[in-house]
Amino acid sequence: MGQILSWIVMILPWFLLVTLNSIRVRNFLSVAFFTVLLNTIYFQMAEIWNWWIVKTNVFFLTNVSSFTYGLLPVTTILVFYLFYPNLWLFFGANMILDAIQAFIISPFIFEKVGLYELNTMNNFGLFLAIISHLPIIYVYQRWYDSVNRKKSDHF
Repeated sequence: MGQILSWIVMILPWFLLVTLNSIRVRNFLSVAFFTVLLNTIYFQMAEIWNWWIVKTNVFFLTNVSSFTYGLLPVTTILVFYLFYPNLWLFFGANMILDAIQAFIISPFIFEKVGLYELNTMNNFGLFLAIISHLPIIYVYQRWYDSVNRKKSDHF
């Protein structure tokens, strides 16, 4: 069951983007990939400090969950697509989604099917780790927008 769920959280979420405006989605691809990079770093930190251990994964990934390459970037794109640039809506929506992930999806789905197991970190710590990248990615997207505006002004 863990293998199936790993593949599902990596591939299926990308189909959610098909119905959206592709130009707007493209605007948020950079921040989605930046979020993947940050999350990959978190997984490396987790391995060093024993925060959690990835127990079941797709065959070509080791200590980075398949969630990082599927559900996470798609969720990032969707939240930016729906709530950006409104700072309060962006943070509010993320806090709700991240709380659902840390306190419901993680313990009752991901851990139950054996995708990973929290070790020295509890679910509240996981929540704090998840939300810690929110200001970083929001500022990144603002910067990205300003760079793109300057480029379009030159043409």
